[in-house]
Amino acid sequence: MEVHYLVTGEEELKNYQKFFQKHQLKLEDFQAFLRKHYALEESPQILLLSNLVGATSIIRDITIPAYTNDMRMVMTPEKDVWKTIYLAQLDDYPNDDTIAIKEYYNRLSENHLLQIIGHELTHWSELFEDDFDDYDSFIWFEEGMVEYLSRKYFLTEMEFQAEKECNRTLVSLFQAKYGWHSLNDFGKETYDGNYASIFYEYWRSFLTVDQLISNLGSEKEVFSVYHQWLETNHSKPLLDWLIENGFLEKEF
Repeated sequence: MEVHYLVTGEEELKNYQKFFQKHQLKLEDFQAFLRKHYALEESPQILLLSNLVGATSIIRDITIPAYTNDMRMVMTPEKDVWKTIYLAQLDDYPNDDTIAIKEYYNRLSENHLLQIIGHELTHWSELFEDDFDDYDSFIWFEEGMVEYLSRKYFLTEMEFQAEKECNRTLVSLFQAKYGWHSLNDFGKETYDGNYASIFYEYWRSFLTVDQLISNLGSEKEVFSVYHQWLETNHSKPLLDWLIENGFLEKEF
């Protein structure tokens, strides 16, 4: 995997190169882990480390500076950028309800930057199926699982649990303000395209996968059940099928 840079100055380039050189072996080890356990057969040709403007305005017009396609991954490797993005979720909520979350996001480590790259890499696993007309109705599973696996690998146990607790709180705050909709409708509901509405879908997907793994005992058991459903005629959405068959109690 080649590494390219989209930057605006020498200092930015040095910082991005330093970040990659520091963590190159960890990222290579993660790819080996995915190849061994989660059917990673191909990797992106290019990892493009880009500043925020490049990632969200030049390469694509998009809100979040981390994404992948069938050739390359793009990601902004700056803690301050991600702190600002994550903290922006809290703008619409009372300050008293978000003090602990603010403290957590202000302590982000480089583990979280690696986890974001890991999230995008895990999308390349051949265990996920997207060649179905109804893929949009179960995309939550892929998003939740890649978030879970990348967090488990790159975050400390304390960071993992703190992140999960923040996610639970943010989901509750969002639902209290905007109401609830099914994960079957992942990405269809938008609330002015703000960060809270974008991340709400991802946090809830992660929490659902986390609960499935707790119920079934392992990530591999969850994948096994997922593939059982893929072999059905999809008359019931994945989420409804999981609940009906007792693998999950209810939606978050």
